[in-house]
Amino acid sequence: MVDIFADPSLDINYWPRFLMQVFIILVLVRLMGWLLALIKQPPVIGEIIAGIIVGPSVLGKIDFWSERIFPPSSWNYFTLVGNIGLILFMFNLGLELEQKQIKRQWKYSLPISIATIIIPYGAGAALSFYLYDINTRDGFQPPDRTAFVLFVASSMSFTAFPVLASILTSTKLLSAPIGTLTISCAALDDVMAWCSLAIAGAFAKESGIVGLWVVLISIGYVLFMFIIVRWIIKRIHTFLVERNMEMNRTFLIGIFLLLIASAFFCDILGIHSFFGAFVVGIICPKSGQFNVELFPKIELVTVELLLPLFFAASGMKTSLGSLNNKFYGGITVLIFTIAALGKFLPALFMTKIVTKHSWRFSSSVGILMNTRGLVELIALNIGLQLHILSPRLFTMFIIMALVTTFMTCPLLWLVYIRKYKPEEFHDETNDTEQVVSEDYDLHKVPTAPIFLRF
Repeated sequence: MVDIFADPSLDINYWPRFLMQVFIILVLVRLMGWLLALIKQPPVIGEIIAGIIVGPSVLGKIDFWSERIFPPSSWNYFTLVGNIGLILFMFNLGLELEQKQIKRQWKYSLPISIATIIIPYGAGAALSFYLYDINTRDGFQPPDRTAFVLFVASSMSFTAFPVLASILTSTKLLSAPIGTLTISCAALDDVMAWCSLAIAGAFAKESGIVGLWVVLISIGYVLFMFIIVRWIIKRIHTFLVERNMEMNRTFLIGIFLLLIASAFFCDILGIHSFFGAFVVGIICPKSGQFNVELFPKIELVTVELLLPLFFAASGMKTSLGSLNNKFYGGITVLIFTIAALGKFLPALFMTKIVTKHSWRFSSSVGILMNTRGLVELIALNIGLQLHILSPRLFTMFIIMALVTTFMTCPLLWLVYIRKYKPEEFHDETNDTEQVVSEDYDLHKVPTAPIFLRF
């Protein structure tokens, strides 16, 4: 019989120990998810907390646990398996990104999105000059300064597209005016932030002129995918649809090979593999049975098994003990304050200006746009993997992401939901200017099954 509690340096034990760890993590994830669901919190928070529990902050303080059950040497397995879930998730996110919904509301969502990208981005870039020296303490090798500035600025700009939709679904606001508006804004925010993060990844691996070449090659790659590869996929898909062979196995295998090749190319180019997967998802067909049948086949394994391991790994790397003095605690509060106000204030005022809704409605948009959760956590893990963030600064940003996500539902209830009546939407506009038009369709709801999970 294999001793799963044997010395972790004995490689023969890694597989049974890993299976045991997966079982423990999934049980904890389900338990924490169930408890947090009672207070209307998304499951991703439970997944991070489960990782924190098994990591150095809680159970890791027990010698037997940290040496035999969850040794730090085994964390890499969770990162490896979780990264597979990450590229599949990003593929699905691109697959379900409905471009028509964004185009329909661009007159309202575009100015709000620009405001909630530029202001947090600028605030994050300014903050990064102060955080750079803090990031390099305790012997952490200084990252490329340009990569660090771009990364911190990008991290301040995210709105968690899937988590936001989950909150709107649970509060029955997804089809309401506030739901359709914020979903559209979040989609635009995330696309722009991911592009910036990809550029940061390029500079993280290659700085200076080489980094610039990587960016230029990346732009050429994106154009190639959107112009040539997308046209080829569309022609093949149309050909198969006409012959009632849309879910042809060879075609699906080809899509997955393209997914892997795109992720691989982006990774060796110096950008994280997630970006290649995201691009392939965007250029895939949005019509017919392709999305309807392919999505659930990927979703179950991705969101129920692989991503929980990815976020549990985030929790394992989160050491709350590294913030055990007033200075680092104060820096964490500073990061949270700039992140929260940097999203809330521009969303509040720009929503008020472009939609003419009430202050209560506009404030609620600002609260919802502060939801970071899943997407922010993915970005932070990428920053840790690329050695842009030190473990201590990673912990600070993780706390910021969790708190901003955790506070969304209570604040939304306090400001908006407790007084919200769907049949009184006319009153929401203060009877002065009802902002309803063909462009601002209040009754069409983005359909994305992934929203229902996060």
